[in-house]
Amino acid sequence: MGNILTLAYLIDWGWVRIGPPYIYINIDPVFLHIGPLHLTWYGLMYVVAIIMGLWVIRGYTARMGISNDIKYRVVWWCIVAGLIGGRLYFVIQQPNFVSFYLANPQHILATWEGGMAFFGAIFFVIPVLFWRAKVERINPLVAIDAGVLFAAAGQIFGRIGNLINGDIIGYPSTLPWSTVYQNPTSYACLNPATCNVPVQPAALYELLANIALLVIMLFLSHRLRRPGVLMLVYLFGYVITQFLLFFERANTVVTFLGLNWGLKQAQWTSLIVFILLIPLTFLVFRFSKPVPGGEIPATYGIPQKPKPDTQKPALEETTGEEERLETPEVEYTAAEGAEAVEDKQTEAEESEERIES
Repeated sequence: MGNILTLAYLIDWGWVRIGPPYIYINIDPVFLHIGPLHLTWYGLMYVVAIIMGLWVIRGYTARMGISNDIKYRVVWWCIVAGLIGGRLYFVIQQPNFVSFYLANPQHILATWEGGMAFFGAIFFVIPVLFWRAKVERINPLVAIDAGVLFAAAGQIFGRIGNLINGDIIGYPSTLPWSTVYQNPTSYACLNPATCNVPVQPAALYELLANIALLVIMLFLSHRLRRPGVLMLVYLFGYVITQFLLFFERANTVVTFLGLNWGLKQAQWTSLIVFILLIPLTFLVFRFSKPVPGGEIPATYGIPQKPKPDTQKPALEETTGEEERLETPEVEYTAAEGAEAVEDKQTEAEESEERIES
C-alpha cells in the first residue's frame, strides 16, 4: 500500500511530497546541530530576508537620494527594533505571560525558542525610522516608505520559515492543497491534534498575500511622488490581509473590551490599526507634499547642515601671499622717496651756499 501511495505522488523529494490528495511536509526545523548550538531554518530565513530586503530597496533608495551609508546605518537600528518589538508583542499575548515569562524573564527575548508577532515589529520600527531620519536629516516619510518596502520583501522569506516550521496552522481541511506535517520535531507535531492531519496551509496563504502586496508596492514605488503614501499602502494592505487570513488560522479566539466577536488577537489588532490609519491618511495627504521633478525626495524641504567653505582658506592664503609680496615693494618705494627728498634738500643747501658766496 505504501508503494502505491508513493507512486501516486506528483512530486516526491523526501522532505516534501505533493499529492494526491495533500501536500506532505517532512522537514526538521533545525538544519544543523553543532554541539549545543542548533541552527534553524527559521533563523536562516531571517538572514535571507534581511539580504533580500536590502537588495529589493536598492533601486528605490537610490532614486530617493538615500546614500548607502545612511541606508546601512539606519537598517541595523531597524533590525534590532524589529526583533525586540516582534518578540515582545508575541510574549505579551501569551496566556502564560505572567506565570511563565514574568516568572522566567530570561525567556522573554529568547527569539530562538520561537514566537514572533510582526505587528510588534511594525510598532517598534516605525518610530525608530522616524528618529533615525531626523538624525540623518532626511524626510522621515521617505525613510519609512523605504522601510515598508524592505519589510514587504523580507516577510516573504519569514513566511517560508513559518511554512517549514509548521508554526502557522490552519483549521483541519480536506482541500487538495491542505498541508500535512509529518516530522515529529516540527511545531505542528508538538500538538497531536495537528500532527499528520491535513490542515489549511495558512502560512502559504500569508506567503502569497505578501508576494501580491510586494508586487503592488514595487509598481507604485516608481509612480508615487508624495512621501508617506507607500507606507499607507503597505499598512492598509497588511492589516486587511491579516484580518481576513486569520479566519483560516487555528488561533485562539479572544475577547476585547468585553466584546466577543469571534476574533483572534491579530484581528483585533488589525481593526485598531485600521481605525488609526484613517486620521494618519488625512495627515499624510494634508502635510506631505508631492516632490517636484528634479528635486531629491530624501532631502526636499529638509534643512541640511551648511557645507564647509573649502574656498575660504585658499583665498585667505592667497591674500596673505599678495600682502607679503606687496609689502616689500611699498617699503622699498618709500625708502627711495626719502633718499630722493634728502638729495634734493642737499642740492638746495649747496645751491644756497653758492648763491651766498
